[in-house]
Amino acid sequence: MRKKTYNKEETYMLKQLISVELLKIRRSRFWIMMLLGPIIAVVLSLSNFFNNFDVFMDPGDNGWIEAWTQVAIFMGPFILPILSGIYASLVCRYEYISGGWKQLLALPVSRSNVYISKFIVLLVLLAVTQCIVFILFIILGLLSGVPHEIPWFSLIVFSLRGLLATLPLAAIQLVISIRSRNFGVPLAFNIALTLPAILAANTSLGQFYPWTQPMLAMSPTDETPIQSFPLFYTVVIGVFIATMVFGIRNFTKRDMT
Repeated sequence: MRKKTYNKEETYMLKQLISVELLKIRRSRFWIMMLLGPIIAVVLSLSNFFNNFDVFMDPGDNGWIEAWTQVAIFMGPFILPILSGIYASLVCRYEYISGGWKQLLALPVSRSNVYISKFIVLLVLLAVTQCIVFILFIILGLLSGVPHEIPWFSLIVFSLRGLLATLPLAAIQLVISIRSRNFGVPLAFNIALTLPAILAANTSLGQFYPWTQPMLAMSPTDETPIQSFPLFYTVVIGVFIATMVFGIRNFTKRDMT
């Protein structure tokens, strides 16, 4: 009976923490980056697709699938990891202002729930970003005249696969952001590891590199160098779980004051 009460209380506190985290980030102008990143990615992708239309399109190809391949290239290894790093820094920024960690951890909540709530908010921001990319791609694709019928199911699957593949990356970036008081340090670290992502994507080792995994997952099956999807997603989930366990344990023992 006590265990059930404890679980209900923990669940309630986790929901409250998530609400507080969402309220805090609403005060920032993060939505500018959330819109700007997808706009840049989709515009560049469609421009590159139409400028090289004859190169990308072979007989029997679906124009939407081929155009989405460009979205995966621009969004996956560059914009999505950078946005993920910005979001991770954002959810930790307020705690490093005016002793925010001390105030937050003085509340009757477990540290693990504090950490999990921040990751859930980070994941929500990434999910909204993927939705914006999808919507912009459809709207701008229709306006620009991408040929053939829209393969809705395939495009939705590609988007969801990309979100799933950001789990290890987001978990790593949250660990870094929580350990750094300076907003620019995790961002610079993230950008530095983003630069080699496109090179790693062309090798068999790319499927093990968290900064490359979103692009590989977002790409159509015949356009990705992933040799084994079961192995790829085992690595993604395994790294995510290991990083989350490490992050939570480190956070519960770390002096945040």
